Amino acid sequence: MIGLKRQKQTVYWSRVTETLEGIDTVSTYSQPQSFKFSVSSTAGTPEEISAGIVPDYDRYITSFNRSFHPQEGDVFWINTVPQVDTLGNLVLEDGIPTTPPDYRLKKILDTQRGNLARYGIKKIGAEE
Repeated sequence: MIGLKRQKQTVYWSRVTETLEGIDTVSTYSQPQSFKFSVSSTAGTPEEISAGIVPDYDRYITSFNRSFHPQEGDVFWINTVPQVDTLGNLVLEDGIPTTPPDYRLKKILDTQRGNLARYGIKKIGAEE
């Protein structure tokens, strides 16, 4: 059965935007938001695996929240909890979160219709 509450875990999400200041690119993180999602233990949906497709992501998130619209490159805290101040903003040290995100959105596996969406995520630092 898909979508059992006990299979969901708290996942924190933040959008990363990059701005150009002189010759430097500065990353800005939005306020992290928490969601309850199912997170797979391995990569690849059953459909992809049976078709022989090798995914380029490590795990995927299954979301039943149709108002959740992340973009590729957004970051997630799956196995950790981000450190935030009293206003809910990330605590940064030299522009980098003190608790760095552990996954980045690699691929959106969504359709325009349907009740669920899947998002392929890749462990940060695991890139070749």
